[in-house]
Amino acid sequence: MIESIDNYIQLAILGICSGATLYKAITKQRRSWVLVTLFYVAFFFGSLYWELFYMFKGDTPAKFYVAEFSWYVSYLFLFLFLKYQKDPDTPAPRCRIKWLIPVFAGGLSIYYITFGQIVSNITSAILMSLVGMEAVKGLASGNRRMKHVYIVTLIFFFLEYLLWTSSCLFEDGSVLNPYYYIDILISIVLFVLLLYAQKALRDEVTE
Repeated sequence: MIESIDNYIQLAILGICSGATLYKAITKQRRSWVLVTLFYVAFFFGSLYWELFYMFKGDTPAKFYVAEFSWYVSYLFLFLFLKYQKDPDTPAPRCRIKWLIPVFAGGLSIYYITFGQIVSNITSAILMSLVGMEAVKGLASGNRRMKHVYIVTLIFFFLEYLLWTSSCLFEDGSVLNPYYYIDILISIVLFVLLLYAQKALRDEVTE
């Protein structure tokens, strides 16, 4: 029951975000909105596959390559969105702290590999490292327009790893499993990310 509630909340939020960003992408016809839309739509379909499998099979998929692929694609689009929001007139900052991101992601991926799925864990580490490093570099650049987007992206980054770690430590499907509440928090963070992205893109036009 708690897993279905978690999934329904996430699907509802991602559906709203996907619809809102798609509308913006069609009406504004800007690359930034297209990338944001693709991020949410890809994440939505990954979650939709997960819930449909659970609904018809009564259990989470043991091999969830379809959902994983959708989530990988969403991470890639989020990275591209952050990358293309750089101020071309501002030189790239020297930001050594960004290398802590792949160290963190790589270290945890080694732990996750002990539970199996080597390729998927390495892929996740690479893509999430790109997202996290881009957010850190963005904060270091002093881009005030995108500041909150970078911060929320980093919150999303660490929550995802907290979610994956909790899935390794807690395998029961009870209401006390923190996995479900972390996942609901991620859904809320994704909605907040949309609000800040909308503000950042609106300010881009007015600047």
